[in-house]
Amino acid sequence: MFDHQERSIDPVHPYIPLFQGAYEESIVINGQKRRFLLYIPEETRESCAGLMILPENGVRLEQVYNESLWRFIADTEESLEKMVLIFLEPLDKGWNTNESYADPTGDVAYIDTVAGLARQRGKCCVHESKLYITGCRQGGVLANMAVMWNPTFYAGIVAVGGSLIAADYLAAAQNDVCNKLCGYTDVSSRNSYRKGAIPVPAWIIDDPLSPIGEDSQTIAYWQHACGVSGKKHRISPDTVEYRRKCETAYPRNQDCKAYVVRHSIIPKSSATFANLLLRRIWKGFLYRHRRWMADPEGDLRVTLDPINDLEMEYHCEVIEGWMREWYVYVPESVLDTPQKPVPLVFAMHGYSCNGAVYAGNSGWDRVARDRGFILALPTALYGKPTHRHPDSGAGPDNMPLPTWNFLGNVENGPKEEHFFKAMIEQICCEHAIDRSRMYITGHSHGSMMVQALAMTMSKYFAAAAPCSGTMLQLDFARPGLLEREDIKSREDCEIPIWMFCGEMEPWLIPHLPADGNTTALALTTWRKNNHLNPETPDNWTDGWTRHGDRWHDLTYRNVDGVPMVRFSWIEFFPHATMPEMSYRIWDEHFSRFSRENGSVVYHDRSYETCLRAKLDSKHIKISKERTK
Repeated sequence: MFDHQERSIDPVHPYIPLFQGAYEESIVINGQKRRFLLYIPEETRESCAGLMILPENGVRLEQVYNESLWRFIADTEESLEKMVLIFLEPLDKGWNTNESYADPTGDVAYIDTVAGLARQRGKCCVHESKLYITGCRQGGVLANMAVMWNPTFYAGIVAVGGSLIAADYLAAAQNDVCNKLCGYTDVSSRNSYRKGAIPVPAWIIDDPLSPIGEDSQTIAYWQHACGVSGKKHRISPDTVEYRRKCETAYPRNQDCKAYVVRHSIIPKSSATFANLLLRRIWKGFLYRHRRWMADPEGDLRVTLDPINDLEMEYHCEVIEGWMREWYVYVPESVLDTPQKPVPLVFAMHGYSCNGAVYAGNSGWDRVARDRGFILALPTALYGKPTHRHPDSGAGPDNMPLPTWNFLGNVENGPKEEHFFKAMIEQICCEHAIDRSRMYITGHSHGSMMVQALAMTMSKYFAAAAPCSGTMLQLDFARPGLLEREDIKSREDCEIPIWMFCGEMEPWLIPHLPADGNTTALALTTWRKNNHLNPETPDNWTDGWTRHGDRWHDLTYRNVDGVPMVRFSWIEFFPHATMPEMSYRIWDEHFSRFSRENGSVVYHDRSYETCLRAKLDSKHIKISKERTK
């Protein structure tokens, strides 16, 4: 009944996913089989958005799949932003809008389980920042209830003709401690976040003709969660918006504009699957918000498309027989002085992502804009991890996803070093680049790619910053980087390095180095590479400093006092990255180093400060000459 097809990887068209079409799936809740449907449009890319759709009572999967316009919306979306649709259905007796809070056998448990499965990597790859939910009539009630139960899982909710939530359910959710935070589970409730205080962009569309009554308490719930004011801003004849005015906890990582609640009263809006509103629901509201994994409750930010909003250059060109993709961001300040050489930063995404996703995740475009350098965001080729790690969600049985080929993860794939050299030459040909100031950073699997480049192409880069991926050799990633023949025989070349990890990713990176663990191995390796003695410190607890309210920094300097190896971990931080980290990397690390005549040069002050001093000095000299 539901058609689909599968493909194989083609080097000429490597970014076409293997699975497309409709796939009926099922789970068992309380001994009862429950169906759901995945719809993957043609040309849907990796780390796409996922939209969970809950119809009203009496509607089966086949009906909502065939009669709603959601498939049309998904099929006609721009290919790089297409979303996977996840259709759910009520039982024959309908959605249980009166189920008790925390019922492990009810409809909320069914929705929650499907949401978790949608973010796995079997047939599609929904990015954790882009999972949304919408419901119509009784489905709208359950959508609200599901998000109240697990708020950090969703980047937005729209309910049409279904906002009447039981008062006891609202109260229970409001006061319940949220243990399932964004990227980790707070088993001991150290953070003490209440679910009613977790912000979720919400749009409640009331339909006076709906069989479900409206309830202002649901709107008040989301207003409180998002910290928005009670002042209405009419944005259209039928819709008002409530906006947040007070600053967020981490303003560099969060956009106040994303903390919004909308309310509409539109007669007949919930009829026929709310078809007349679907485009408005998706592109006008849900798509505009993303919840990036970093801070405990997640970082809500406004969606910025790399091409349409940031005006990045998009490259998709054949290199060594493989079509390769990368983005280049040239800030306006750099465009204004095109002949002036500027630094170049390469930022590498993690497993399953791509350059566009990493731009929004890391915020490196913001740093480039504010500090005046060019940013390159390449995309890896489709491949598979060679071993499964039980906590990472990565394994050889996953669908092929972007995977850096530093350990042969791409079948018959090319050498990544050749790809980076080709990008460097092309970018330097098209833009004025200060080749003494080129840098590399990346997250997770991209962090490993950074370290591979730092070992094999050291003389190209002035400094490196791998984030959430300090490991160099793990049981699930053998053979490791240090076993590569070209790395064993690499030329002796120092490169300053600053590594990062979070407290809440012990399954991958211990945040405290100790003899024998992977963090200590990485630090010892880079101390040896940068000629620090002894190679292994006598005491791993020495040298720590605290930065701000949650950063812990370890710095190792050479005999000249230059910080050649650094490591930082962040309290309550999961396997993630964030703009705040990117700013620190530039301001305190990249901007202090250059590579001149093959050697690393350390600048006591940042690149921008030195440049301003140089310009001021030049101006003073010119002024003196004119006075003669």
